[in-house]
Amino acid sequence: PRGISSNLILDPFKYLNLYNMFYISIDELRKNLKGSTPLLFSYLKKDGTFRKAIGTLNENLIPEEKRPKNSSKNNGSNLKYFDLDKNDWRSISKDCSIIEIIE
Repeated sequence: PRGISSNLILDPFKYLNLYNMFYISIDELRKNLKGSTPLLFSYLKKDGTFRKAIGTLNENLIPEEKRPKNSSKNNGSNLKYFDLDKNDWRSISKDCSIIEIIE
């Protein structure tokens, strides 16, 4: 994540200063996930729980075997992102009301 070496910290959320969080829209999240470094964020799931994620849409940060096979656009009803902690693809509902970026 930006400013944090994920090789040194197994749980980067454990050491967060919660005052460094801010809310963004799903479209802003999509744009930030395309950056050159992984993004540390959390969001409210449909079941009412929060998911913490270290995610990306930058193909250079995604393991080759997990990269998308086609170049379909990620602009459907859900935002699909690669979760580097889970090493798998996840999705966020377009209707998600709470998304927090953690700096």
